[in-house]
Amino acid sequence: MAMDPFRLCAPFDSTALLRLIRAEFAFMEHRIDPPSSMHRLTAESIAQQADTGEIWVIGTPAPIACIFLTPKPHALYLGKLTVDADHRGQGLARRLIDLADQRARALNLPLLELQTRVELVENHAAFAAMGFAITARTAHKGFDRPTSITMHRGTHAMTEDTERHAMKMAKKKAARDKIMATKTDKKGLIIVHTGKGKGKSSAAFGMIFRCIAHDMKCAVVQFIKGGMSTGERDLILGKFADACAFHTMGEGFTWETQDKTRDTEMAQAAWEKAKELIRDETNKMVLLDEINIALRYDYLDINDVVTFLVEEKPEMTHVVLTGRNAKEELIEIADLVTEMELVKHPFRSGVKAQIGVEF
Repeated sequence: MAMDPFRLCAPFDSTALLRLIRAEFAFMEHRIDPPSSMHRLTAESIAQQADTGEIWVIGTPAPIACIFLTPKPHALYLGKLTVDADHRGQGLARRLIDLADQRARALNLPLLELQTRVELVENHAAFAAMGFAITARTAHKGFDRPTSITMHRGTHAMTEDTERHAMKMAKKKAARDKIMATKTDKKGLIIVHTGKGKGKSSAAFGMIFRCIAHDMKCAVVQFIKGGMSTGERDLILGKFADACAFHTMGEGFTWETQDKTRDTEMAQAAWEKAKELIRDETNKMVLLDEINIALRYDYLDINDVVTFLVEEKPEMTHVVLTGRNAKEELIEIADLVTEMELVKHPFRSGVKAQIGVEF
């Protein structure tokens, strides 16, 4: 019998392969919880694995060993490594692992990755003997204890330093994936950009353009700016007016208008428009540009703004509020607060605001 691994390519009869896997995975019954994914394996899922990944076998006409290979962004995943009981001790598993190593290098993947169950300590030792190291312990859905162990090994072509780095990154990714698995809730956020540094409105408009790119309806209300044309406003009104409602309600900064009564009236009108846009649940994000300035000068009542955002903002609507000196009451209810820190600014060296940088 030929002992060289060969790749299965569709179409093929998966009956003998399915029989091999079921027979050799049967020893796990009553040892592991939850049951093996082998029970969900079908002729159709095997064919899909051969189409989207790779299946390598040893033995013909009936396979005596097999391995499933699935490329991932950071590693080549090894699954269903199986050797017939009558052919163990012949180095077939190691031969398939070496084959996986060659395939990983051909695919420019630095690591081999596999998972085994916590209870199968003999598997842990066997894989450790082949150079695999435990990088994570994870739990199946519904379990409050680890049920699986993830192991990685660098490919033989890697230097010791490169392998050490790859293993370190694999452990970081596993830890990150574990954290991300707990972050399932979605909600509309209250986002505040404040501080003396430049970039508060720029960052907020970046999110608005993201919404536009994802076909998410959004809106902008500018509370103070209004005395000059800006690139963001011209682009949105000229190209994306259907996706983003844009309302410039201010008449310039307070040192330009020098009319507090008028400024207050304009800010109040802008707030009424903002509430209207936020109540409209088709708007997935509403940017309230420079509202913090209006709040700072008491053109608006901070308690009114906070109460509305807490009690009336739709659950899945994001609201972004920008401007220096954000009120503590606003920071208290916000989900995300970023303070832009001023380290250096060209204005202090005599350079005026410039197109493309400031507006």
